[in-house]
Amino acid sequence: MSADHMRCVLSVEVDLSWDGCLSSRYGWIVILDPDTSAKITRYRPRNAPPAWCEVAPRVRSVVAAAVSAVSYDVGRLLHVTAALALWAERMGLEREPDVWLRNENIGAFVLSRVGDIGASSVRTYRTWLLRVRDALAWSERGEAAPVRLHTEAHTQQPYTRTELSGLRHWAAASASPAAH
Repeated sequence: MSADHMRCVLSVEVDLSWDGCLSSRYGWIVILDPDTSAKITRYRPRNAPPAWCEVAPRVRSVVAAAVSAVSYDVGRLLHVTAALALWAERMGLEREPDVWLRNENIGAFVLSRVGDIGASSVRTYRTWLLRVRDALAWSERGEAAPVRLHTEAHTQQPYTRTELSGLRHWAAASASPAAH
């Protein structure tokens, strides 16, 4: 098996005894390559505060679950996910990745970093965290990750000056008498 691939084991359990309603629970196991596993297991932020011991297992779990579904380096994912988790801890947020990875918390986290890192790094952090969230939402709900939309950074104006002039002339010529 190539190191670029992952193996996944899915387990589904259906319970018929809960108030006459069906309920199901599933879990999955991702088997990562040894290098990726070692990086995740050994990761510790530089100058890690005492809170790192509290959030480390969840950070490692999030990255392990998402690393195969995103195209980013595992070390960088660990760094940004750990930074988010430690920020969330300082803010008094619940120690749950689904809380950390809410849009409003990702936004507040990256805005809090603006003075520490450049604007492009802020956008990069936000993108990485959104991709991690997308990967985890897919894994939890069993649905495909949302389509990533992309547009050029420098869009063209919809009409040239000549076209605008022609449109204005047409509009003036075709205006009803009530418009005057």
